[in-house]
Amino acid sequence: MKKGRMKYIVLIIVLIIYGVFMYLFFGIDETREREASTTLLIGNSAVWNYSSRSWMNITNNQTLSSLNWQKFTTYVNNEYFGEYSVWLDDKWYLFDDNRQAVSYQGDLFAYKADFDMDVLPFTVSKIEDFTYVNQVLNNHQLSSDSSYTLTNMSSFDFDKDGVNEDFYFVSNVFATDFFPDKYFSFVFMVKSGKIYMLYEDVDQNDGTNGCRPQLHTVADFDNDKEYELVLVCSKYSVQTPVAMLYEFSDDQFKIAISNQ
Repeated sequence: MKKGRMKYIVLIIVLIIYGVFMYLFFGIDETREREASTTLLIGNSAVWNYSSRSWMNITNNQTLSSLNWQKFTTYVNNEYFGEYSVWLDDKWYLFDDNRQAVSYQGDLFAYKADFDMDVLPFTVSKIEDFTYVNQVLNNHQLSSDSSYTLTNMSSFDFDKDGVNEDFYFVSNVFATDFFPDKYFSFVFMVKSGKIYMLYEDVDQNDGTNGCRPQLHTVADFDNDKEYELVLVCSKYSVQTPVAMLYEFSDDQFKIAISNQ
């Protein structure tokens, strides 16, 4: 009887230890992600809120006004700028602790969160090797002799495996000295020789259509220990660019939220 009781007690102890181990291994990250809450200011393009594992566009004027004088962590042109209070008028303005205006020039990214966001720095350079670009063009029946208005790339360790991935940005939108029959814009990642498309837009060119994309921010926006990224895409005669937040899952990029 005592021997059977001892086995029962040992089994309970093992189950408790297993439960504690599983929580420490999986539960903490699960709880962290579930409880993550943040508000993002994507320049003057979008205001997004993330809570309860769900993204939401903030467009209501009253809700937007409630952000005035709240302190945000700010980045300008992908570099940390400081902790400032924000105010929305024709654009987002920044103020220090004495409510003195702080000027900035460039692309603003700001967040207010209940966690320290991991924001990944990146640089932008010109594409020198067009091998993958030509492959994408050929796949869309476009000439490899195409002229461009955008040929940029950025390299950074997006999946945290210790090896940089290359992100390509190519477009012929906003041309002034040539007029292509078709416009195109592509954003894609190359990893281990494989192309992963984020953004593709090809259509007949009427001179006023098309959208030219650029990388805005790379960060772990939802505290899930994985990076996401934001693209903004400028259109002809449209004041507010398209803003898109991408996640990478199931071996492909998916838009988690957009301002359109």
